Amino acid sequence: MQRYYVPKYVNALPQILWWELDEFLIFLGGVIVGIWTNHAFLGAFVGVILSRQYMKLKYNKQPGFLFAWLYSKGLWGKKGLVPEYWVKELME
Repeated sequence: MQRYYVPKYVNALPQILWWELDEFLIFLGGVIVGIWTNHAFLGAFVGVILSRQYMKLKYNKQPGFLFAWLYSKGLWGKKGLVPEYWVKELME
């Protein structure tokens, strides 16, 4: 019989060290920018700060808040397929 890994929660992201994948990618982005600018330590520091700010935003709000906020600013979603959030009536 084969063993399978079952996460604690169904929608849990994979973890790297103590960060979830999305938080780690923000940190990694800071490190990569730091390496490109020859300031790897400063990039890692900025990556840690940005990932901590993202974690505060992620865990203090309701699930899906970030996507709802991005949608309200017009940065995320199906542009042209979904009406804007202020439209009250649809006309054909």
